[in-house]
Amino acid sequence: MDYDQLIIDGYNLLHQDAALEGRRDDLQTARQRLVRRIEQGAAGMACKITVVFDGREGGRDIALDAPNLEVLFSPSNRTADGMIEQMVHDAQTPERILVVTSDWIEQRLVSVFGASVISCREFLQRCETPSSMPKSRKPPRGSTLGDFFPQ
Repeated sequence: MDYDQLIIDGYNLLHQDAALEGRRDDLQTARQRLVRRIEQGAAGMACKITVVFDGREGGRDIALDAPNLEVLFSPSNRTADGMIEQMVHDAQTPERILVVTSDWIEQRLVSVFGASVISCREFLQRCETPSSMPKSRKPPRGSTLGDFFPQ
């Protein structure tokens, strides 16, 4: 396994997944299917997989039987992005984390903290063809958060 933890922006991935088209009106079913797809397609990518969704509504609707996969819902006063950023920031070895998101700002922030990033489309391709894992993007050496938010 290349990473200790895979952190996935749940709704960001959900809205990129063509296989779930037409299920978005039923979020509970869409989330269940997305988590099952992640469970099957990403099993060998990391020791631990965390899927983070925005909001508490329906927060306990996903039954899991995979010991290395967890689903989190952000509290009403936080976003999934904020939770992901905090998880990466607080990690002892952020370089061992791969974050899945297509949100440009989110990609830059977690990269500054040391995590690797792939887009949702890249991740979905990886789930379809496990042998063709795309290279993750690392932040340039010596970059800081200020480099991405000039004054």
